[in-house]
Amino acid sequence: MLANIGRSGRFLPARPAAAARAPRPWHPPRRPTAVTVTDYPDVVRDPARLAALAETGLSDSPPEEVFDRLTRLAARLLGAPAAFFALADDRRQYFKSSVGLPPPAHVTGEVPLPGSVCEYVVRSGLPLVVGDTAADPLLRDNPSIVRFGIRAYAGYPVATGDGHVLGSFCVADDRPRDWGADELQSLADLAAIAGAEAERRRAEAERARFDRGLSEAEGWYRALVEQSIMAIYCYQDGRFLYVNPKTAELFGRDPEYMLQPGILAEIIHPDDQPRVAENIRRRLAGEILSVRYTLRGVRPDGEIVWLDIHGTRTEVGGRPALIGVGYDITDRVRAERERETAMRARDRFYAMASHELRTPVSTVMLYNDLLMGGMYDALTAPQREAVERAQSSARHLLDLINDLLDLSKLEAGRLDTRREEVEVAELVESVAAELTPLAAEYGSRLDLELRARPAPVIGDGLRIRQILMNLLSNAIKFGQGRPIEVRCGADGGGVAVEVTDHGTGIAPDDLPRIWEDFVQLGNGDGSSPGTGLGLPIARRLAELLGGSIEVTSAPGAGSTFRFCLPSAPTGDE
Repeated sequence: MLANIGRSGRFLPARPAAAARAPRPWHPPRRPTAVTVTDYPDVVRDPARLAALAETGLSDSPPEEVFDRLTRLAARLLGAPAAFFALADDRRQYFKSSVGLPPPAHVTGEVPLPGSVCEYVVRSGLPLVVGDTAADPLLRDNPSIVRFGIRAYAGYPVATGDGHVLGSFCVADDRPRDWGADELQSLADLAAIAGAEAERRRAEAERARFDRGLSEAEGWYRALVEQSIMAIYCYQDGRFLYVNPKTAELFGRDPEYMLQPGILAEIIHPDDQPRVAENIRRRLAGEILSVRYTLRGVRPDGEIVWLDIHGTRTEVGGRPALIGVGYDITDRVRAERERETAMRARDRFYAMASHELRTPVSTVMLYNDLLMGGMYDALTAPQREAVERAQSSARHLLDLINDLLDLSKLEAGRLDTRREEVEVAELVESVAAELTPLAAEYGSRLDLELRARPAPVIGDGLRIRQILMNLLSNAIKFGQGRPIEVRCGADGGGVAVEVTDHGTGIAPDDLPRIWEDFVQLGNGDGSSPGTGLGLPIARRLAELLGGSIEVTSAPGAGSTFRFCLPSAPTGDE
């Protein structure tokens, strides 16, 4: 029997007279007489629905007056001895609020979900209105209906805003009755109010989670910004709204001092202030959204700091503002200037050495030629040997001077090249013929292989010849008297020249070093012929001409240098 039983054995409150209620017949949507709970999808265990229920915080929560008022109001409006608001998770029906229910409901606050009436409402998502449960196929044997002695039942789904049914809002009677339309409309409204309150709890929980997340994010974001090695700022209305500690540190001011109006005139170098002001104006006016530029800052002691600024436009308080970051590039600028100064000094030294030394060396070589030619009487054998050694050293010194001059021009970007049609195959033949005596002196033979003659290229014949001379003479010097193969042919429309020796080869760790200035690896016998500039200059010349030089080598297996030049452009290019 339903609870709230008085001394007369009847439930309280007393039932209103039938004439006073004047019920109007109302018929719920028809359903098949043989329908069961299992005819509906098992949405009870839907993870999304269970998550929505958990987000409301209502399950296992203590009684609350807001819901107790609703159940009392439902019982009073519909003249029912019992009313309750039940929630359903995946295993039980939990009574959030109830009036008039007997034990165990009002003691334990829950009943098992299987066989509960709330399960039907949650599964179907529809109201369940029954005037006589004893005659209803769905409810007449329902455990909860039998246990609580319910003969008339009306329940409406309580749902969230996104359609998840959390439970049911119900009234029950211990006698059959016809539920009136106005009564059911009141019950539907109360169920909707319960759903709105549940949704409000859910929204509050979501808002609380968001606020917690926002607070946490703000905490670590502020820590990240304030510990950043970058200067970070926000600028609006002629003053900084915010600067991080790094910004104040770079300019040598206190953070609070940086927030005063007109501070830019104090911390920006006078020569850079017009450009900074224009960049600020253009961004605030919306002409550009972002900008990147360098500026000079001035510290209180007059020291200059260089900053690389990345700034963009935004809005703060509905008005345009600027945010940005700055990176201290002072050390980089100083290093670049020191490097430029060193490069200029080196170039001046190279130029001086080249021009000042070339003339006396050429004079020495001239007199050596005169001596060996018998201009000043015939030389004895020891004298001739000494003059030849002097001439060889003078020639080596002249090569070094010429290489230094080429290197200085290459690095300064002042080496002029001609653009002319060049038959590379003819240059290869000419250089090979010229170096054949040198190869014979070292005990090597030059084997020339000219495939189908490649098309001419556009370049500087003199510089291409210089590259070929360097590659072949290196192969002869390091070839250990073995044959040297020189191959020339077409390569993808361009020209490729390969020079292969079978000498000592180059260790893998040494391969990158052969392109460095003044590096001499030697030929394995303790000597180091050359200046250490030939290969670096040859590679830079090749790149200047639009080509490349690559090498493959292994210790004891010799080396192959591959020199490539692109094809000449067509008339349409």
